Amino acid sequence: MVQMESGDTSKLMELWKEFKYPDEVKLINRYLLIGRHISVAIFDAPNEEAILKITYPFREIGVPHIAPALPLEEALEIMDRM
Repeated sequence: MVQMESGDTSKLMELWKEFKYPDEVKLINRYLLIGRHISVAIFDAPNEEAILKITYPFREIGVPHIAPALPLEEALEIMDRM
């Protein structure tokens, strides 16, 4: 998710149009939260370097927020082993 100032929406949309995900990343989908000035990309990245390749180009437009996630069933299995 990239949170930006309201005036930067046009810059963000232009960057999204040109942006190419690294080959090792599987893009699931991208969204613009209407009225919130936030764009969201859901993707599967193999490591931190791949995530940095995605977030770095957006550094001057807004603040990237990364929220790693696991499928719920997988998370429950891991927690059961702890």
